Amino acid sequence: MAAFGAFSAFSATTSNSGNSFASGTVAIGDNDGGSTALYTSANNKPGTAVVSCIKVTYTGSLGSEVKLYASAGITGGTALNLKVERGTQSSGSFPGCGDFSPTLTAYDGALGAFPATYGAGVDGKDAAAPWATNDSVAYRFTSPRSTTRLPGPAAPSSPAAHDFTWEARNT
Repeated sequence: MAAFGAFSAFSATTSNSGNSFASGTVAIGDNDGGSTALYTSANNKPGTAVVSCIKVTYTGSLGSEVKLYASAGITGGTALNLKVERGTQSSGSFPGCGDFSPTLTAYDGALGAFPATYGAGVDGKDAAAPWATNDSVAYRFTSPRSTTRLPGPAAPSSPAAHDFTWEARNT
């Protein structure tokens, strides 16, 4: 007796190669050269103002909200006024203002009352608009000018050194 059988297996495949996953980025910088103060001012009389500009550029890949705030605990800043304007600037180098053109006054008040946290910070763009890759905003700081003239030789106390921070958080 003889038996015959046939066994077969059929197979086919397809592939999808080159898959990857990469995280987006949040990155922000400015034109101050890394460690230069926006302003330094000494021996001023009431009414003296220092005007400086800085340009902030967002280079991250994720849409982000940017806020401006100062270091906490600015002492002696209640008698000194700070004005921060947002605008555009295509010429001039830090801290010069070149052709700065204001679009909005973002803050105008006592230096000591300037926001000191991201949550309370000044919006980086009008109406807290999100920042996209290569967005830039120029800021003009008029600071600090005394808001009061004290009688006699007394002067408002000078504020302690302080920092300004622009922080980007993706939306």
